[in-house]
Amino acid sequence: MAHRILITGGVRSGKSRAAEQRLAGSERVLYIATARCLDAEMERRIQRHRQARPAHWVTAEASSQLSAVLEAHPEGDVLLDCVSNMVTNLMLDAEPEYDSLSNDRVEEIEAMIGREFDELMDALERQDRRAVLVTNEVGLGLVAPYRMGRVFTDILGRLNQRLAARCDEVCLMACGLPLTLKAPGGE
Repeated sequence: MAHRILITGGVRSGKSRAAEQRLAGSERVLYIATARCLDAEMERRIQRHRQARPAHWVTAEASSQLSAVLEAHPEGDVLLDCVSNMVTNLMLDAEPEYDSLSNDRVEEIEAMIGREFDELMDALERQDRRAVLVTNEVGLGLVAPYRMGRVFTDILGRLNQRLAARCDEVCLMACGLPLTLKAPGGE
């Protein structure tokens, strides 16, 4: 039965652990890892995440065209970790420099990212799968002093709202503790 859960929170709030716990009893899980390994620190983070996952979970490393990833792995529950990394990757794939980018181009990029996630959510609904999506909450932080950071915050903040509207359940993690923002059947 399809059930979509969005888990949000700040950095190191316990989002990934909570998502993994939600699917701990699942026989089949497709773990979609969106982080790209760009340096030694990121490699260590990725290794910690790999070690925390059950060995029988299938991992797909991807940061775009996730509906195709779902089609290639049509069975089991899905854990997407994380939306924030994917948005960063899609933004950088579209444009490496944001300081002088026109507002029209920024809107095009946001629309493209929105379509990517609409396709993902549509695929999850078609396949009638349980899915847990992890994302960062950007609405509680400071305004970035550089344009790309502000664009990222705007895009991810609006995308999180769209995802929350399409999910059956939304949980905010803080200090490793869950706070239910939207319960199953809730608006």
